[in-house]
Amino acid sequence: MTPYDDSAGDLATLVARCRAEQDSPWRFSLGEEQWRRDLLSCLMADPSSFVGMWCDGVAVFAMLALRDGQAVVFSTPVEMRRYWGLSCACPAAVPHERVIHDLWGVEALNARDLRPWLDHGVWGVTWPLAEHPVPVQAGSVIEFPEIAEVARAGGTICEYGPADGGFHTPAYLRLAVPGARVIDAQWWMGYAHRGICAGMRGRSPAQALRLAGRIDAAATVAHQAALARAMESATARVVDGRTIAARVVFAEMERVASILFDIAAVANAAGDLRLARACERAREHVQEFCAMAFGSRMLMDVVAFGHGGTGASGFSMHAETFRQWLHGTCAALEDLYRRPRGLGGLARGLGILSPDMARQLGVSGVVAHASAREGDARQVTSGYHDAWIPAGVEQAGDVDARMRMRLVALRTSLRILGEVEKETYAPPARAPVPPAAGEGLGWAEGPRGTVRYWVRMEEGQVRDVGICDPALAHMLASEVAMRGAYDTDMAVIMRSFGLSAAGADL
Repeated sequence: MTPYDDSAGDLATLVARCRAEQDSPWRFSLGEEQWRRDLLSCLMADPSSFVGMWCDGVAVFAMLALRDGQAVVFSTPVEMRRYWGLSCACPAAVPHERVIHDLWGVEALNARDLRPWLDHGVWGVTWPLAEHPVPVQAGSVIEFPEIAEVARAGGTICEYGPADGGFHTPAYLRLAVPGARVIDAQWWMGYAHRGICAGMRGRSPAQALRLAGRIDAAATVAHQAALARAMESATARVVDGRTIAARVVFAEMERVASILFDIAAVANAAGDLRLARACERAREHVQEFCAMAFGSRMLMDVVAFGHGGTGASGFSMHAETFRQWLHGTCAALEDLYRRPRGLGGLARGLGILSPDMARQLGVSGVVAHASAREGDARQVTSGYHDAWIPAGVEQAGDVDARMRMRLVALRTSLRILGEVEKETYAPPARAPVPPAAGEGLGWAEGPRGTVRYWVRMEEGQVRDVGICDPALAHMLASEVAMRGAYDTDMAVIMRSFGLSAAGADL
């Protein structure tokens, strides 16, 4: 069998074989040849299974999602600061490989792109997380590669920086515009990098959760809940029904607030001020309600490790009133969106992400649902039922489809907030602790996609952590969606992806 033989490209078969050989349900160690042959073949057959990559200096890790929504983690040892890259089979792996090289100095062989992602040439050391960081001798700012098509056409390069006060997230965007339309788009990230993963090492669960809650203001509950579940899995901690129900309520309240923010941002960019103002007023109402019910407008630090944390009793006392308000708000926003000359008409046909590209890049959340990709991590999350999650998707993959899926998501959250009040939760059943005790996986369906964590716990503290945020895949998807569009539509297209530099750069 050759290294790229499609007969080896069945992830389910590889996982079944690894489970039998390594006696673990989700954590597998592969030798260099297995990684290069079997894992690459799986990704060539289905790149959408890729979730993320990270490194601990000794091994490189890759997380993949199975068709049932569960995730598995593969690792391979680092030899001479090198490993076989996955980007040759899976384009979504490109930024992860670049981040690993910037932080650890570990190079991906056969990689598509080796340019820096975080290191702009201004750090005091090179490879800061390596065992022996290298002092910088002479700093130089990294440049974009030249675009030959633009040079030949005598075209224009439009640049938007993180300090220009423009429409986008803190990042550097370059558009190649030889004529009326954009032919190439490139993000240059790293401006929002804060060293989150390194900062969590050696922290207690409470300290790590506090840091996770400050990664992305639009997904603070998602990050804290995913990390809490990972740490609970690693330590075989049982969570009671009250805590499970509270996390469901927090997640859906955060989803409502963040979706309203994203709709308002797109509407503002498109000039639909009526819809934008309605969403902004509604979001303010949600945050005021959260402050009253949970003591935090942004829902920071409401999730705790194991039992405890903020309860949902404050929501229960006013749940019916809030749901009635949200029902009326959803109807009003849908009418505003569909009205003549409203955003619905303006957004149609803009920023198309085809189903095939969505599959290759492994996008999730509303971006995936708008491009014919199903899947929702809530279906495999304690506290939710499959019947609560709608199965419908859009086919067009444009800004209009992404906006309509956000309106559907508001209705879904409204339904879940009603159903969770009726539930009586028993403590969840626990799977046997795998031999690799001290490692755990956790996930949460955030407002903009699935957030996943891997942790290794030692002596009650976080030893290592890997964070997979949907922002990286969505950054790549936005580059694709911008190509072929008019420069004047860039703000609308960008906002429709709900991009977060904080989630991408960590």
